[in-house]
Amino acid sequence: MTSNVAVLGCGWLGLPLAKNLLKSGYSVRGSARQKVTLNQLEHVGIEAQMIDCQENHIEGNIEAFLEEISRLYVILPPGIRKDPQRDFVAVIEHLIPYVNKSAVKELVFTSSTGVFGSQQGVVLPETQPLPDSESGRQLVEVEKRLLSQSSFSTQILRLGGLIDLDRHPAKTLARKNVIMEPQAPVNLIHRTDAVGLLMHLPTTAPWKAVYHGVTPWHPSKKDFYNQAAKELGLTQLPFSETIGTTNKMVKDPRVENMLDFHFKEPRLGLKDWAE
Repeated sequence: MTSNVAVLGCGWLGLPLAKNLLKSGYSVRGSARQKVTLNQLEHVGIEAQMIDCQENHIEGNIEAFLEEISRLYVILPPGIRKDPQRDFVAVIEHLIPYVNKSAVKELVFTSSTGVFGSQQGVVLPETQPLPDSESGRQLVEVEKRLLSQSSFSTQILRLGGLIDLDRHPAKTLARKNVIMEPQAPVNLIHRTDAVGLLMHLPTTAPWKAVYHGVTPWHPSKKDFYNQAAKELGLTQLPFSETIGTTNKMVKDPRVENMLDFHFKEPRLGLKDWAE
């Protein structure tokens, strides 16, 4: 077992991952940018350090953070929606030399199914990404650069839209005047299963490879979110009556069939879905 692991980016997804790694017997180091998160990490016995990866520098002692670490999880959101000028490729390019100089031999990077265009239809592991967003284009480039490194092996996990009760997209959709693309298949994953995959893949799946972290259930956007709104006590959502063109449906049969991963939230947190 890889005993010394680090989670670079202990936010909404990275924090529960770090806690689960600790419970599983790993020695865990975690990074955060907020004092409150550092305190949470230290409270449960995780060595915490302030690290902030920027385009041309890294705040904090990244060498010390990586010292004696054999597996590194990089869970850094691109942040391009909030800052369209952000160069996320440069962020990772600035990080790579530090990883190359460290003892890290395994790197797990959380990418996104946003590397695929909205009209790519059924997407399988061998499907070539055709991104239609700047975030997707930059993530494709980051994936290539990480997979091309020779001093460490990389696993890329392209996560679908992350969902949980405390961060449910239905709450945001309820504030919109109209929601487009009602027929689009959802490509989502519950946070519990995203953490589960990040724990499972490094010990069971081949390295230098890309995997899709998406629940194998794809109801329409309208059907799924209207049911979610009902269960959350929200009003019915304002979906457009116009049929859109989005048809992307991301799949990875290997996850369940070959790698024996079992989704704990196959219905993405819904309780009363009628089959």
